[in-house]
Amino acid sequence: MTTTAPPETTGPVAPRGGTDTWRGKSARTVADYAMPLLTVLVLLVASLTTDGFAETANFRAILISTAITGIAAVGMTAITLTGNLFSLGVGSTVVLSGILFLAVAGATGSVLLAVLAALGASLVLGLAQAVIVGAGLNPVITTLAFGAIIYGCVAVGTGGEVVTAGSVPVTWLATTSVLGLPLPVVIFVVLTALVSVLSARTVVGRRLRLLGDNRATAVTSGISAMTGTVVAFASLSVGAAIAGILSAAQLRQMQANDLPNLTLDVIAAVLVGGAAINGGEASAVRTALGALLIVILGNVMLLQGLSPGERLFGVGAVVVVLVVLLHLLRKAGTR
Repeated sequence: MTTTAPPETTGPVAPRGGTDTWRGKSARTVADYAMPLLTVLVLLVASLTTDGFAETANFRAILISTAITGIAAVGMTAITLTGNLFSLGVGSTVVLSGILFLAVAGATGSVLLAVLAALGASLVLGLAQAVIVGAGLNPVITTLAFGAIIYGCVAVGTGGEVVTAGSVPVTWLATTSVLGLPLPVVIFVVLTALVSVLSARTVVGRRLRLLGDNRATAVTSGISAMTGTVVAFASLSVGAAIAGILSAAQLRQMQANDLPNLTLDVIAAVLVGGAAINGGEASAVRTALGALLIVILGNVMLLQGLSPGERLFGVGAVVVVLVVLLHLLRKAGTR
């Protein structure tokens, strides 16, 4: 009769779920709360070190600027969530929406028709991009091409001239206060809450997340990649249209070359908010905080007297550092 000796052990076996699990949970916790804590810290430091930063008028300007950038960024969150990276045509879409809003308002005298026209045009362009991306084309190349086409059409259509709404009052969209807050900020908060709930608490949101996390598994489970892409681009289109409308209402005029840094700011807000560039992880709330942080940094550097090039460099450097740190924390959290 033969017997099998038990395998030799060289020492105690570490229990599963020990130090590595604790480190992973800690890393995920830090990643989840890094953005709100960093935003509060920057606010405190800026208030103590920068003259004029803590003034009411400056805070109001920061909130309105954050609303414009944040609305577009929250809309783009769904694209990154589904693994479609980001849109390089968002700035052109925002400008087109703003110009169309002003032009239709001036021609018809109806703010409602102008809003519907801007939303409709943005959704049609978003649907066209979604179909192309859903068919398998690279989303960055597709959105870059559409951005160039949209800019060219706007520049040619307006002749490079400034577009206004004429005598039709539209500024109330940017100046009206609700519960003491500017209307754009209220819209921004409501949209952020809505997207957050839809992405985290609904079947559609869970499907979008699964598409970004593991597209092959999602498709095998019967989830349509084309439908998810259409939903994601529709979210971006609505956000871009609203941002364009509010920006046009605030400025009371718009031309093709306006908002040159908006695309960069929107992408930066999404990435700084901790979205995984490959998809599967993104938060509308963290994106909103990312937009606030980007605007605060730009505002502080402006008050400090830095040139536009220096401000752009500073924001870019902060974005790179934060994205790398959040990536490392996310990676540690999966161990």
